[in-house]
Amino acid sequence: MKSEKKRLLILGAGIHQTPLIKIANKMNLEVHVCSIMGNYPGIPLAQFFHEVDITDSTTVLTLAKKLEIDGILTTATDVCLETIGQVVDELDLTGTGLENSKACLNKSIMKQRFLLNNVPTASHIEVSKIEDAIGFFEAKNSACVLKPTDSSGSRGVTKVEHINDIEKAYSKALKFSKSKTIIIEEWLEGEEFGAQVVVIDNKPSLLIIHSDITTPPPNRIPIGHGCPHPREEKIRMIISEIIDNAIIALGINNTICNVDFILTQDGPKIIEMTCRMGGTHLPEVCSKYWGIDLYKIAVEISLGQRPTLPSTPSGISNAIHNIILNKEGRINKLGEMSKEFDWYFYPNNDEIITLNSNHQAEIGYVHLTGIDPSKILTKVSNAVRLFLNTIEIKENKI
Repeated sequence: MKSEKKRLLILGAGIHQTPLIKIANKMNLEVHVCSIMGNYPGIPLAQFFHEVDITDSTTVLTLAKKLEIDGILTTATDVCLETIGQVVDELDLTGTGLENSKACLNKSIMKQRFLLNNVPTASHIEVSKIEDAIGFFEAKNSACVLKPTDSSGSRGVTKVEHINDIEKAYSKALKFSKSKTIIIEEWLEGEEFGAQVVVIDNKPSLLIIHSDITTPPPNRIPIGHGCPHPREEKIRMIISEIIDNAIIALGINNTICNVDFILTQDGPKIIEMTCRMGGTHLPEVCSKYWGIDLYKIAVEISLGQRPTLPSTPSGISNAIHNIILNKEGRINKLGEMSKEFDWYFYPNNDEIITLNSNHQAEIGYVHLTGIDPSKILTKVSNAVRLFLNTIEIKENKI
């Protein structure tokens, strides 16, 4: 007999899914979590854990049917969006369906839909041979980017400024493409920023614009965020118009979506957009400023509920910056930490640092609230820089 509680299936149990699991546990729900087995902090928090690869849509669908779930979602990862889309379609749940989820994952399809719906984005072509990439580069006569159509996390992405670099960039992109398809696009110069958009019944119900702190080009990987954006009043109207068209273009529905922008000399242009919330503690930063809980809202939407949303922010300007190491070894001593900031570190009992496939290790983050959005961003960046310059790590000896 099915429980009276609503049944929610969360895909993923990593650092960035943990807050989602925690809030779901507090909402009088029966919470099920899928993940491969590993040292993931969300696993021990799960009311019910299922050792399932979240990219295996067939197995997840079978489980979802068996459990008779009422909702399914994830946050901060794209790898399971097709799985979610298939479950949404098969079980008639609330969310973005399979074909539109695929459009959020495939950069070529995404950009084609953008162009058909007047959404400003980088000009591009899909290429099947190096000669086509060279022709596009010569026609642009400026920096370009080669990237796989179907990878995430900036894997296989290379900025090309000289024609002699195209062959190497093409080979790199091909290596990270499951479908073996590549696009080359113009390099967009400008500030990277973004938005979290609550989408209900195919329409934006709440637009939250935030600033980004990224690694240097060409990858521009987000490592921190602030909310509000320092120039929000100037760009909000045009961003709202772009978002309206982009939601129509991609068919995103009943979710909180993440949008990446570049503020170019010609105005804001979308880099990418996807049908789940952003990572890098974006829900925390945006929630703090707007006086809401985006994790709770995401759960409510996935269950077919209509959350009450504010028309204006009621919270505090704030920023978060991840603490990322690029050196393996044992931490002998943490770096300098000013009491002006809130410091958070992920549990690591033996204090041994191992790097991921991107040669990085995220060990925590620093958080600051204040009044001036620009000053807060600068302060958290400087705080992390000082911390990293003063941390003591004993490197592993081979």
